[in-house]
Amino acid sequence: MNAINPVDLGAVDVTPILPSLNYDQTCDFYVNTLGFERQPEVCEDYLVLRRGRMVLNFWRCDDPHVAVNSSVFIRSDSLTPLYEEFVARDVEGLGRIQCEDDQEGQVARFHIRDPHGNLLLFGRRETASL
Repeated sequence: MNAINPVDLGAVDVTPILPSLNYDQTCDFYVNTLGFERQPEVCEDYLVLRRGRMVLNFWRCDDPHVAVNSSVFIRSDSLTPLYEEFVARDVEGLGRIQCEDDQEGQVARFHIRDPHGNLLLFGRRETASL
């Protein structure tokens, strides 16, 4: 065990920074397909998209290998309604929702790959049925 007193991380937010091969394509997919909003630019080499509490940042990348090997896990208390919305939006490549049992209960998940290959894995630990 670490001898240093632990820091209370209750007020910490973590925001992933994913690679984008093309900001216009990235913005189009996340805004028009997934319902995000583009945030004001901090600088020309940085793209910020938000949907509610989901915030994704993107950096310019020229290597497609980096994008197809990047991912983010997004936990949501509204997993099923979000999945149903993506079905209604006819999101291409939407993986169907799956439930698995682990040591702590049931975990529900689905995934999407963006146009550059970034994996968006959505999930939550379920204590009740979906």
